[in-house]
Amino acid sequence: MYTDGPPSNRRGEDLTHGMTRLRQHAAALAREDLDTFCDELLAGLSTDHTDDIALLVARTPARSQQLS
Repeated sequence: MYTDGPPSNRRGEDLTHGMTRLRQHAAALAREDLDTFCDELLAGLSTDHTDDIALLVARTPARSQQLS
């Protein structure tokens, strides 16, 4: 979910490239607590600090925990 542009969106950059960057960065932070995850995700992706950003994060149980 995002507003008029995802936090990975950079002016002049292809949206597909930005979304790939977002997925890779999120995967690298996946084991962090949610506060750190959100802070680091935004810090690592956002270059335009004049625009507003909306971020919704949900953590689901690991597959091994669902089977227990």
